[in-house]
Amino acid sequence: MSARGEGDGDMTTRGGWARRAAAACSCGAIAVLAGCSSGTGSAARPASGGVTSAAAPSASQPASSASAAAPSASQPASSASAAAAGPLAPLTGLPVPDSVAQRPAVAVAVAGPDPVGLSAADVVFEEMASPVRYLAVFQSGEAGKVGPVASTRPTDGQVLSVLHPLTSYYGGTSAFISVLDATKIIDDGYATHASFYAAGASGLTVSTAAVAAGSTGDAPPPGLFSYRDPGAALASVKEAHPTSVRIEVPGQQAQRWNFDAATDRWVQTSGGPRVSVANLVVQIVPFKTVYLSRKYGKTTQSARVVGTGAVTVFSGTTPGGTGGTEAAGSWFKPGLAGVTNFFDTAKIPMSFGAGPTWIVLAPAGTRTSQTGG
Repeated sequence: MSARGEGDGDMTTRGGWARRAAAACSCGAIAVLAGCSSGTGSAARPASGGVTSAAAPSASQPASSASAAAPSASQPASSASAAAAGPLAPLTGLPVPDSVAQRPAVAVAVAGPDPVGLSAADVVFEEMASPVRYLAVFQSGEAGKVGPVASTRPTDGQVLSVLHPLTSYYGGTSAFISVLDATKIIDDGYATHASFYAAGASGLTVSTAAVAAGSTGDAPPPGLFSYRDPGAALASVKEAHPTSVRIEVPGQQAQRWNFDAATDRWVQTSGGPRVSVANLVVQIVPFKTVYLSRKYGKTTQSARVVGTGAVTVFSGTTPGGTGGTEAAGSWFKPGLAGVTNFFDTAKIPMSFGAGPTWIVLAPAGTRTSQTGG
């Protein structure tokens, strides 16, 4: 991976490969990413391969040092029926041809009031910063136009490192690009791959197929979630069955998501792009002030996704309910190389529904209210 990037406004370009910090969390650029957490986590495997999850940290146990533990025998960590049908997409748990299951992921940083292409993504991370940003990850599907493509921020490396994707973005400060390149992404930024991008009225867009065809990819990403068998539960305790959810983030437009029983999906109907997903995750994370320009004192808030915190997960219908399913609990990511694990209040890993997942990275003070069920 070569060091590349482009300035954004008063942002400067980076100097070259020398700024790639060692991938082993060296407290240089990596300190911006994760506070130099030294922990590593085992990857949750897709439904075809079973799941290995990190144990939930106890109150006295630092998140970075929690030991790994296999899921309990009662946890529906894999779907035998799905596995028998053939390979599964690592980021959705849905059946796909083997050639698709083995291809790398493509990630695109997006920002703007009217984003396009997000409905084709396997996983979207929505960073509730200013402006709101999206990290859209495509592996089983493709999109001919994704955008407007945004500059990179420190959150990107924290989220994407474990996925080692082909990563598209448009510039950023030299420090932010150095942070990104200190992780295991493959840099396909606009500065050196302009042919992947097209100019539009709202900004640059990118074709995920063009990125995949024009860049040397890595292995497929690890699975991020464990998937439940048909008729199994999302959580071992305290499930609810709402039909509508309202997400209120301080300083942001409220989001409304409605459950569509016909498709067993959650549909965003206001406060963001209209998308339909199998799982909606509201992950409460700390935010840190970072400089966009020290010269002019321009700052922004950047999500930090290493550590632990509260989470609420909304998924499809499970036994005992007629709407969707909700369960609260905690998330835990031990380090840059670790997959984020999602636990219910009994500290048992939650089992997601197969399909695309939308993750809202939201600050403390975010409220979710539910109706129906």
